[in-house]
Amino acid sequence: MNSQKERSTRYRLNNDRGMEVEIASKGGSIERLMVPDRNGHSEDIIFDCSLATVPVIPPGLSGRLYDTSSGSVYETDLVLHELSFTAEKCSAIQESGLRLSAEMAVDGQVITIDILYLLTNSNQLILRYAATTNQPLRLSLSLPIFFNLSGNLKDSITQHDLKFACSAFIHPVPALSINPCLQQTKGTPFDFRLGRRLHRFFLDKMFSRSPGDTYFLFHQQPVISVHEAVSGRWMTIGTSQPGFVFSGAAHHAETSFSGICFDSTAFLLSSLINSQIPYFHETTYSFSTTY
Repeated sequence: MNSQKERSTRYRLNNDRGMEVEIASKGGSIERLMVPDRNGHSEDIIFDCSLATVPVIPPGLSGRLYDTSSGSVYETDLVLHELSFTAEKCSAIQESGLRLSAEMAVDGQVITIDILYLLTNSNQLILRYAATTNQPLRLSLSLPIFFNLSGNLKDSITQHDLKFACSAFIHPVPALSINPCLQQTKGTPFDFRLGRRLHRFFLDKMFSRSPGDTYFLFHQQPVISVHEAVSGRWMTIGTSQPGFVFSGAAHHAETSFSGICFDSTAFLLSSLINSQIPYFHETTYSFSTTY
């Protein structure tokens, strides 16, 4: 596998309502996301994964190839968080954007990756993932982002309220398997259909200081709602993916969880693409102080 390991350049996108996003060309990570609170004061709502006491997903784009031809699952990490992308700014009415693109070769397969970041004047951050290849393969692309809506890490995420409609989950996310065992959320601490405060979820002893990841499969509408009462910030996540991996992280041993990630992904239902069928999915993060 070849890669381009060069220095990173940071690009900023702004809108007319006080939002700003800073993106690194190396790895495509979101380094800063400034979002206004109920008083119009903009603060950074990104948790820096390098502060975590327990290693978590490296900041930046995640890309994996899956081979199921032998009856088992073999995974290849594309190490996209170390890849230097070519960046091109783009803009349109009511939105500004940045396109990151790169081409890489893996075992004779040439993969062209194109990621579009759009910041709109309606306070939406839209991520569009696209890829093409010269040979059939199973591919998964995502950008894990750890959030803390309190702003500038003023508080832990335990006071965040979370709601989404998922009927099944896997906890912890197991070693790769073609047929992972899905459990029903109804009657378990993993049922967020009516909304739950994360403090209560963590008290249910499903997590320790080193939380395992949980995969949730959407039941109906693929939407996640997150609210932080003190700042008044709401974040709504919509995705074209069938589910997401839920993760938490803390920045020192005496602190409860400082960041939460909703990594929208198809899990092992990764997309089969070829020269005629490209890879594509989209995730939208919407921010407001009213629901």
